[in-house]
Amino acid sequence: MLKAVVENLLLAADRPVSVDQLHNTFVSGTDKAELKSALEELREEYGARNLQIIEVADGYQLVTRHEYAEWIRKFLKLDKTSKLSQPSLDTLAIIAYKQPITRQEVEDVRGVDCSGVIRTLLEKKIIAPGGRKKVAGRPIMYRTTQKFLEYFGLKDLSDMPTLDDFKEGELEGDADAPHQTELSFEMESFDMETEEEDRATVPEQGADDETDSGDDPESEPQ
Repeated sequence: MLKAVVENLLLAADRPVSVDQLHNTFVSGTDKAELKSALEELREEYGARNLQIIEVADGYQLVTRHEYAEWIRKFLKLDKTSKLSQPSLDTLAIIAYKQPITRQEVEDVRGVDCSGVIRTLLEKKIIAPGGRKKVAGRPIMYRTTQKFLEYFGLKDLSDMPTLDDFKEGELEGDADAPHQTELSFEMESFDMETEEEDRATVPEQGADDETDSGDDPESEPQ
């Protein structure tokens, strides 16, 4: 019974569900260890099915398999052009590995103005302000969000590959080196509602430009 309820909750949820959230849903008498066991059993059972249960963004989610992505994209009429541009992916990678980090520090690494790119990432809610650095001017620092973990299929930030992982994959010529596929920084698929929301909120022109085409994101109030 417990496993069946958990399975249905995962199906109904539109984002990863944590053990704490499940625990709060059940009446007293069901402890977290039981829920964790039920989740692991379900993950194992779904290993032989056409759907899968993954551990991502500090929770569990029932999702489709990557091999069916093209069919899903066609059915939902998802447009590949909605993926982030290379400048945005480069900037996101710097923020992910060096967070919290200021815009100036990102620009020092990239060597170009990143105002427009950072604005795009903020609008897509992949990054968020992470406080202000205690230096002159108190610049905003940026960090990745839970949505970042969801996009790239990461359990948490410790699941990101290290430099050694990338080097090992290059030396061995292994296309499936640890996390390389998940962290290729390409948005293979969006949740349909998220994609439509992004199209509505992100300007069609200039959002991914290398230079600032509007208000400086660091001028926005906290």
